[in-house]
Amino acid sequence: MKLKVLIILALVLIALAVGIVLSNTSEDVFFDTIPWIAVAAAGLGFILGAVRALLKNREDISYGEVIRHGAGSFFEHWGTALGIFTLLASGILLGFLFFPTIIDTPDKTALPLNIHFIGVLVASFGGFFFIADYIFSREIKKLVPNIPDIFGGTIAKYLLRRKWTAEDKYLSSQKAAFLGFAVIGGVILISGAVKVAAHIWPINAGVWGAFTVVHDLFSLLFIILLVIHVVLAIAISAHLPSLTSWISGRVTEEYTEKEHPVWYDELRTGRRRGYKLLGYKGVNKDEE
Repeated sequence: MKLKVLIILALVLIALAVGIVLSNTSEDVFFDTIPWIAVAAAGLGFILGAVRALLKNREDISYGEVIRHGAGSFFEHWGTALGIFTLLASGILLGFLFFPTIIDTPDKTALPLNIHFIGVLVASFGGFFFIADYIFSREIKKLVPNIPDIFGGTIAKYLLRRKWTAEDKYLSSQKAAFLGFAVIGGVILISGAVKVAAHIWPINAGVWGAFTVVHDLFSLLFIILLVIHVVLAIAISAHLPSLTSWISGRVTEEYTEKEHPVWYDELRTGRRRGYKLLGYKGVNKDEE
């Protein structure tokens, strides 16, 4: 696992480094010359994600540990994250909404635009890899929150300090955050696609301007949600094992049983259990 993770991390960093070097040496704007590569990256990511879903091993408990994330999951999370951070950094350089541009002359915009393009490639590849993986493995239901997840497992648990035990592989709050990221990210993706299309086909300036405002506004919302997500992941001690599992790939059986009882029951029995609005009714061990 560690070797696979290091190889994946090295490949992603090399891809980013090569892209930035090309961005610095090229006088062309990639959005104007090779916009089709963005579509190809998304398509390739989706295909490989589907293949990964069909080949990956089933989660299991072994020697007191649970393999929570494999090498593919590591790439989905951190590869996509590196692409997103590249997009955010280059977007801030270019300036958006009330944030002034750091670029002082128009002729210097090619570099951050090209770096933004590299971020699109990495984030699109990783994001569509992730989407296909969870769709074809039929695990998307573990990420999509229901009403109890939002109100009982997120609002009541963290704001009202009420006990909540209906936690699956991903905490209810993580699923609620995923829904927020998915909605906001979807709007950013669609509005960004329109902006990229403007480099290929003639699009009315008013339409382009409207989509630019939407793109920038939802990018700001994404940054705010990302900051909240990172702060809560670090600040709440109960979340730390889940956070470190994105590096080690593993959590202890004891932690899984305590913090993720729905998932733990599924691992032990091979069957998924239902939800209750005020909590989760787990398996009676004496019945097995």
